[in-house]
Amino acid sequence: MQEPKYSSKKPLLITGILLSVLLPLVAIGSNLLFKKLGFSFETQFYISRFTIWFSLLLLLLYSLKIEKQPLLIWKETEYPFSFFTIALFKTFLKLFLAVLATGLLMLLFKNPAESAILKKTLALFKSNFLLLFFTCVTAGITEELIFRGYLLPRLELLFKNRTLAIILSSILFGLLHFGYGTLFNIVGPIVIGLVFALQYEKYRNIKIVILCHFLWDLFLLLAKAR
Repeated sequence: MQEPKYSSKKPLLITGILLSVLLPLVAIGSNLLFKKLGFSFETQFYISRFTIWFSLLLLLLYSLKIEKQPLLIWKETEYPFSFFTIALFKTFLKLFLAVLATGLLMLLFKNPAESAILKKTLALFKSNFLLLFFTCVTAGITEELIFRGYLLPRLELLFKNRTLAIILSSILFGLLHFGYGTLFNIVGPIVIGLVFALQYEKYRNIKIVILCHFLWDLFLLLAKAR
């Protein structure tokens, strides 16, 4: 497996790691501000999606201008189309099995799988396919670039421990879904984060996890928003 091509000083690493968590947190928390200002739920949702894109842009600028290195410090491994397709399928299958097992486990504790906010969001998607699609694109690209592409390799550089980096990045990814209000909506993303982190470690190809994340969200939301 390839080692990271770039390195960074510890203060810059720590600052970047904090930014990769705090910027998405601020983007998500912006809903509270716009709610108080009287914006509709749909407008709040659009603003939060664009704010996440802006967070990614700020992180990109930090990596290029302050760290003096690319956003993705692991060299991207390119694969033939056939191998890429198989890797994508395997990642999707692992994700499905992991989420299924998590859902069944949560049912044993009778934890609600859907929050009131998620139900409200799904109702919005039923009448707005463009927003649903935009949400899936946003999640697939921004979340994978931030949490797997940027955060995971830098956690490895900081702690010199691959397993710890995978676990920490996945937990942080899951905790940022606290706004949905249920335990499942935190545990589920943690499990999803673990799968994507392991697959990114394995393939060193961010496009595989981005596309898988997009397809997973798209199929799931289309099924739920029928």
